Amino acid sequence: MAELHTFGPITHGATAGFTRADLEFYGINHFRPSFIARIFFNDPAVTIDSASADRASYAGQFAIFGHQRCSGDEGHCEVHVDARRFDERPSHPLTRAFKRVLVTDALRRYIDTPELTITIVVTCDPAEVSDAQLPLLDLHGMQLTTFA
Repeated sequence: MAELHTFGPITHGATAGFTRADLEFYGINHFRPSFIARIFFNDPAVTIDSASADRASYAGQFAIFGHQRCSGDEGHCEVHVDARRFDERPSHPLTRAFKRVLVTDALRRYIDTPELTITIVVTCDPAEVSDAQLPLLDLHGMQLTTFA
């Protein structure tokens, strides 16, 4: 199973003197099958079948170890995001994930282009999918950060 998601165009505002660029993903739902997300910059021709690290537009990738099935009692896999915590216990295992991808070299290739379109191709093993109605990539947001 595979999905293609396109975001943008966005104005990146990076200048030639930056030393590092990170593309950060917030609130990734991993109550899904495990998947790999490959990231491409300014490539309207990329498809699910042509998405590889060999493309000039390839910026990086991240993987999510999914947990699509709940094996606990009723309510076991419910994440209570509004509950305030004042202790040292780890958060719920299904709390939405954060991923950071270093995209420094890829962004340098597009430094003279003020706008950036980000395409994410998400793939997983079809045998892992139990509910084809859910999108593989479900996130709250992303941010491109550069460092001088």
